[in-house]
Amino acid sequence: MSRGNLDFIGCGALNWDIFFEVEDLQTIKFQDIDIIPGRETSLERDQFLKFLDFLEKNGKFLFACGGGSSANTIYALSLWGFKTAFIGAVGEDNFGKNILEEFEKVNLNTENILKKGETSLALILLDKNKDRFIAVSPGNSEKFLLDNIPKRPIKSFFHFSSFASKAGQKFQKIILNKYNLRISFDPGEIYVNLGKDFLIPWLKATQYLFITEYELQKLRISLDNLYELGIEKIFLKKGKKGAAFYSKNKSLKLPVYKVEKIIDNTGAGDYFNAGILAGIKMRLEDEKVLKLGLYSAALSLRDYGRKGCLNQKEFQNYINLLK
Repeated sequence: MSRGNLDFIGCGALNWDIFFEVEDLQTIKFQDIDIIPGRETSLERDQFLKFLDFLEKNGKFLFACGGGSSANTIYALSLWGFKTAFIGAVGEDNFGKNILEEFEKVNLNTENILKKGETSLALILLDKNKDRFIAVSPGNSEKFLLDNIPKRPIKSFFHFSSFASKAGQKFQKIILNKYNLRISFDPGEIYVNLGKDFLIPWLKATQYLFITEYELQKLRISLDNLYELGIEKIFLKKGKKGAAFYSKNKSLKLPVYKVEKIIDNTGAGDYFNAGILAGIKMRLEDEKVLKLGLYSAALSLRDYGRKGCLNQKEFQNYINLLK
């Protein structure tokens, strides 16, 4: 991999996402799973497969595609014409094959994606109110990542998101320590649930942080504390209330970009991240960077998963408007 010529490298979970529609998330009951709208949980494979079987009988199958927070962000950036790559793991199964094929269609470099074991899977539950719940089952492919540590220094910019598996988490920490990276980072609920002390190694390496209001509140950490750790820019995702940008000497708040058609909000936060990173890379002003993130997120709502992502022409047209 000619990393020096890349704009972005992603690192995080690589999932195969399976979408189901149910009448109302708050009425779905299955074993001890807390199905809360807007939230995410991790399940062992056996319980996950039982839950999948339950949904096949009690829900409506909608769509399936590749997923994972960092994977969605890097996919969008690649689709828009940036030079990208990904470091992670998929299984030696059809799910893994499908993930790689999606990446390769948008010219995303898959050279450093390990192919071994079983692919991580995610169930995306949507209801009539457009609320969403995600259940993830890490595949065992991630345990082989520790045998796939990059041997050469990495100079390109990294975007990290969470791994549900301990092996994936350890893999990221090794990369952070070995190469002294400065990254953009979206911890997601899975990492936030592990606590502030767990997150410190990632936060100390973070230049740009993407986080939701709920996640920030749960961490019980102030913006000043985040600046002290070395974070330069914080992008706070506020759902239907829009988003905010914070740095030591500046703050901005903008409402959502309103759209008429809302089909699915899965990945909207990831495409927000992609818009922000693209805007920073293109050296846009902070307000325009935030607008691009909100626009990318809003337009993604028009379809399921990656089908809603801005295409390159739409992306360039909006860039032209911003300039």
